[in-house]
Amino acid sequence: MYGTLTGNLAGITYYLYFQFLGMAVFFFFFSRERTLAKVLVGSTAGSLLATWLPVLAAFFLDFTLPAHMLALLLTLPLLFLVVRGLYGRHYVINISELRSNLLRQKAFLCLFLSVMALWVYLLHTHTLLPAETGAFLTGQCTYGDMNMHLGFITSLARQQAFPPDYSIMPGVRLSYPFLSDSISSSLLLLGASLRLAYILPMLFAMAQILTAVHLFSETVLASLHGNLHAANRSVSHESLRECRVSSDTPGCTYSCRKSGFGALLVSVLFFLNGGLGFSYFIDWSREQTYCFSDIFTGFYTTPTNLIDQNIRWVNVIADMLLPQRATLFGYAVLFPFLWLLYRAVFQNCRYFFLPAGLFAASLPMIHTHSFLSACVISASWMLLWLYQKTAPSPAAPGHAGFKRILQHSGVWILVLFTIVMCLVQYWVKTGKIVPEVLMAMGIIPFAIAFFLGILLLIRHIKKGGWKELLPRWGIFLACFLLPALPQLLFWTFGQVAEGGFVRGHFNWGNQGDLYPWFYLKNIGMPLLPIIGGICTCDRKRAPLFLPAFFLWWVGELIVFTPNTYDNNKLLYAAYLLLCTGAADFCVSLAEKFRSSGAEQRLSGSLRVWTALFLFFATVSGVLTLAREAVSQYQLYSVSQIKLAEYAEANTPADAVYLTGTRHTNEIASLSGRNIVCGADTFLYYHGLDTTERKADLKLMYEAPLAHMELFEKYNVSYVVVSAFERNTYSVDEAAFQEQFREIYSWDDIVLYQVPGMP
Repeated sequence: MYGTLTGNLAGITYYLYFQFLGMAVFFFFFSRERTLAKVLVGSTAGSLLATWLPVLAAFFLDFTLPAHMLALLLTLPLLFLVVRGLYGRHYVINISELRSNLLRQKAFLCLFLSVMALWVYLLHTHTLLPAETGAFLTGQCTYGDMNMHLGFITSLARQQAFPPDYSIMPGVRLSYPFLSDSISSSLLLLGASLRLAYILPMLFAMAQILTAVHLFSETVLASLHGNLHAANRSVSHESLRECRVSSDTPGCTYSCRKSGFGALLVSVLFFLNGGLGFSYFIDWSREQTYCFSDIFTGFYTTPTNLIDQNIRWVNVIADMLLPQRATLFGYAVLFPFLWLLYRAVFQNCRYFFLPAGLFAASLPMIHTHSFLSACVISASWMLLWLYQKTAPSPAAPGHAGFKRILQHSGVWILVLFTIVMCLVQYWVKTGKIVPEVLMAMGIIPFAIAFFLGILLLIRHIKKGGWKELLPRWGIFLACFLLPALPQLLFWTFGQVAEGGFVRGHFNWGNQGDLYPWFYLKNIGMPLLPIIGGICTCDRKRAPLFLPAFFLWWVGELIVFTPNTYDNNKLLYAAYLLLCTGAADFCVSLAEKFRSSGAEQRLSGSLRVWTALFLFFATVSGVLTLAREAVSQYQLYSVSQIKLAEYAEANTPADAVYLTGTRHTNEIASLSGRNIVCGADTFLYYHGLDTTERKADLKLMYEAPLAHMELFEKYNVSYVVVSAFERNTYSVDEAAFQEQFREIYSWDDIVLYQVPGMP
């Protein structure tokens, strides 16, 4: 649990080696790309190599040190070829060029460093922070989910069985996307401390997300406003077509300034998101329910997570990325994937189809919702690509009537979407619609898009387009589907079918508000430019809004886990696209002011209105992050830690313990041992029925001698009796003291060994 100096150094070296390898690969194969892009995609590739290679080796050698050594050996030929190739080219990083690029991105650099500083601080205070008393402390948002992730990390590293079972429900295959945790299991296995193993990959994942959001939005905005072409008129058309121009090219300073401002706005709106929840903490005299101080003293009374007032659009950093490791590592792959695929599809960089496919294929067992988002976005962009190849451009002769209306259809789609959702909400309340109908409604747009795509595909092939399809989408689909399908078949589909995950359900988090009002108060001020972007959507902006529409539509009508709240993981991916569209709308407005000559006359007023907009758009998110920064709760007491230390040092790695179903379970989370049954807060939302096991737990604690067959049924070797078990069950301690052997005690905790069990 605590690791050693040698183990910590080994874990850090192992992780950094894969980071270096990933970056070396992308610096070699994509040498003409900008440095920031190569660092981002290379770092993400390194994280994926560190995650997947040990897992593939574990199918043959279990999750052991030999499996990790084999993973390292598999990388040596690639490392040799890449390093030799870079050396042969005499490749060196142009420090002065990199410095000038960073200086041009000063605003992003300041935001990046500020958010990363906050992220480091939150990880430090929220991840098993040792208190003066010896207890482990955590923060508000990690008090729950962290225990589950710790259990996955420690059980995989200590038991080393592969494929793994749930340590909190032994005998059931672990089908949760556990690769977001296995990367930390590798570091723990190498001797790193649990705290270091948990934190280190999260540092890199957050840096990847921040950089990917900036790079994607900057690339899209530069493309939409034609900045690269305008700023590089001296560059040949062929060079532009083959995407050899980036914002590192001389002459792109003005381009970077405009797209950089928009990209900065996207990052601010996305990472500091928060709606109108702050208003509930303002003194409205008689109507006041909460005090401003409640934000910093209450448990989940924040402006972005106030369930009593139906505030559910939580801050991305505080309630999604920090506590939910699957979401963090999923977005750390999904967002670089967006940049790769956008460049491949809409900027003709066809050599990006291969890495984009591999990135998407890695997602099913990292984060299923990110995988689903990647599927929807890929299908939407393929549909748009086929449409662009087969349909006439707006300027083409005869392009009129209905086709012309389609070029500016965003406002009509928005109005129709809102009306449909309001009607569905009314029908659900009056009982006139059933989940099966909601499921069908959720599928209909995808079915229409599928048949439209088939028609466009046939038309494109008839024109000889198969020669263009195969080296692009053919490679992408092969790299995407071939690695993804085995994961889905082996892990995902079985659990989804048995747990009844997929079903119709309306409006994932709304608890009674009228549909438009729910999002108005939850998203707040960013809705204004988002709606503006939707209403001005045209053919060039369809790559942002079409996949956002599909993601939002399915997120409102179909749920994919027993926890309907989890659909927000789809909606935040759509929200990133909408924020990019909102930034594009703001940049367009600024350009109109500049061209009209009104900028100088209204510059003072514009600054004031911009400052007010940013303040009200981010104040709820900032207050939530401030609350998280000062929150502190005891996660594990000294006696719990001592018990975990004893279990780790003195009992077999695969031993089964009888404990209560508390979610802060030191045996499962800290020692990596199995327990008969864990908390429903974890297992129920994974589609697992704990009814029988919980009933058996009660019998084993309250009448152990009469139910010894249950100890054999679950292979229980040790029994924990603490204050939690005494308060939950009528524990027959006399029977345990007489017939079981007491092998450990500390404070209020006693550990018994079951007679006849190892």
